[in-house]
Amino acid sequence: MARYISMLALLGLAYSSSGQLVVWAEEFENGCTQNCPATGYAGPNGNWTAMPTGANGACANIWFVSCQENGNAVGACGSGCGTNETLHIGNNAAGCTSPNSCFFCPSGDCGAAYDASCPPGLCSFCCSCQSSQTATRAVSPVIDLTGLSAITLRFKYMEGGAGSSDNALLDYFDGTAWSQLVDLPKTPTAGCGGQGIWTAYSIALPASANNNPGVRIGFRWVNNDDGSGTDPSVAIDDVELTVPYAPACPGLLVNEVSNGANGTQEYVELLACATDCQPVDLRLWKIDDNNGVLMNGFGTSQTGSGTSAGHLRFSNAAQWASVPAGAMIVIYNNADPNPLLPPNDPSDTAPNDSVYVLPANHALLQGCSSLPNATGSANYGNACVFGGGNWSYVGLRNEGDAIQTRTPQGRYFHGISYGPNAQSMNGGGLDLLRISTLNHTGRVLFFNSGNERLAANFTSAPIAGNETPGSPNNAANAAYIENLLCSTLPVELLFFTAEPIADRVTLRWATATEHNSARFVLDRSRPGGDFALLAEQPAAGHSQNRIDYRWDDLFPLPGTTYYRLRQEDLDGTPHLGPVVAVTVSGGAFGPMPVEGESAVWLPAQEPGTMWRLLDATGRVLASGTATNSAGTIAVPTGWNILEVRSVQSQKTYRLAATTNGLLVSPGR
Repeated sequence: MARYISMLALLGLAYSSSGQLVVWAEEFENGCTQNCPATGYAGPNGNWTAMPTGANGACANIWFVSCQENGNAVGACGSGCGTNETLHIGNNAAGCTSPNSCFFCPSGDCGAAYDASCPPGLCSFCCSCQSSQTATRAVSPVIDLTGLSAITLRFKYMEGGAGSSDNALLDYFDGTAWSQLVDLPKTPTAGCGGQGIWTAYSIALPASANNNPGVRIGFRWVNNDDGSGTDPSVAIDDVELTVPYAPACPGLLVNEVSNGANGTQEYVELLACATDCQPVDLRLWKIDDNNGVLMNGFGTSQTGSGTSAGHLRFSNAAQWASVPAGAMIVIYNNADPNPLLPPNDPSDTAPNDSVYVLPANHALLQGCSSLPNATGSANYGNACVFGGGNWSYVGLRNEGDAIQTRTPQGRYFHGISYGPNAQSMNGGGLDLLRISTLNHTGRVLFFNSGNERLAANFTSAPIAGNETPGSPNNAANAAYIENLLCSTLPVELLFFTAEPIADRVTLRWATATEHNSARFVLDRSRPGGDFALLAEQPAAGHSQNRIDYRWDDLFPLPGTTYYRLRQEDLDGTPHLGPVVAVTVSGGAFGPMPVEGESAVWLPAQEPGTMWRLLDATGRVLASGTATNSAGTIAVPTGWNILEVRSVQSQKTYRLAATTNGLLVSPGR
């Protein structure tokens, strides 16, 4: 094994994850052992292609993605096929006999080994007189850098060739035109028996990449046909784009994670953090264990670092769009629940205390079973297909692992880890939050208080007396959470509840004090839908006394409904409030106006239910049954009465049909 020769003197930039957040990555993992052209390679972010950039001979070298050139660690010599594919230049044997292929690689693609062609005057001594002159660029998918700036490109590579005639270059596309970023320096070969040494490289992208949705990266190779050159050609791996690291709330912090007494009674406890006391939108936020090396992972390798295949994310349900600042969310192993877990409370309704408790396979969570994984990719790209969740997608390895949260775009936000170097664990990811180097069977990690990105503020301890799922970890942690749990309204809100009563849902809330409060606004949503305005209620303006409010939703939606409370100041400034959920059986629903028609829709009722439509004089206009299936009832213009009679009860509704629509209200 050759000693690593640093290229910092040449490059002027260090290859380090410190202070840099990965926003895009490519590892070239396709499971191919040989002869897989780069054109056609589909990575987690999209498809790569190869394009000519000049004259190419009949047997030009081409870009491959395979493990014939293995992606070894920085400082290691190049080698043949392992388990880590790379992007590299090799000779092409498909339908062509290149000038030197019969001597060194008749099969084509023998790693970063190119055919330097044969001088025309000597072609009788070569395998063929076909030219291997090459000018080709491997092109990335389009990279959306909207909202990002100060972007750095980094990767590892090795390169040989011959001066500028057989040479690798780095190109950049700004959405309009290609330009050369740099002529890549040749990498060392000493001690590698003719193989190159894998070397780290880093370069800042031009300012035109800032906030640019149409960027591409290109790796270009050229060689002439003079028959002179030295392997390796060029090989590329572990390409990343990074930006300066400064994540700030809103987001999700890891507050506690336990492996449980037997190593499988696992759970993670998360905190919703905000800087302005506004509710946090957690829709599609990701939860994962260690994801390996790239993308700000916690391991020194993909294999052997506790990388469970897949990850979890919050669903797009409306309740996750407005999670109170400081709310605690406990997600646990559905296959082996920890005995100390509180009762399930996936929507924070029983009680409404800003604590959510749900298993990993709950419908409010989703899972991707494929990415990241231990042999393929540390990426959170576009290849994931989400279905039901399962704890196995984030299962913790007792010898060493991590738990982390990521934005919907897959960017690291917060995480902690444990385990020694011998278990392929690094120093704790981007924040250096490796809290313990111990095996964590029967142990728990928890946050105390202070800076949540400082390892000294976390504790690793035996589970006895230290597991606190759904509750603060200690007094210091309770004070920290209390600080996060600031009121989201410029009023002191005592409670907000929704309760099904008879044929309606009654919403109640109360304030202890109000200041500059103009009105309260109620919104409603189905699961997975968007909130829509339901009603408005005048507020007190200014008050130092308790005020109770009530509003009845007379036409509730079938199944589960989410209600959100909002508040507006006297100057019109809006403030989001809490969200509650309620479920009402179908038989409790009354008639609802049909939009754009002079008609009502009557949901299915209990068996034996009959209905009658009467005019204002009591004359029967129509009648029928309302059992098993819903139906629409036409209503003539004017005042009418709808009677719905079952074995258990009789309900009356007043219907006012005008040219402006239909109004439904409870009768006497």
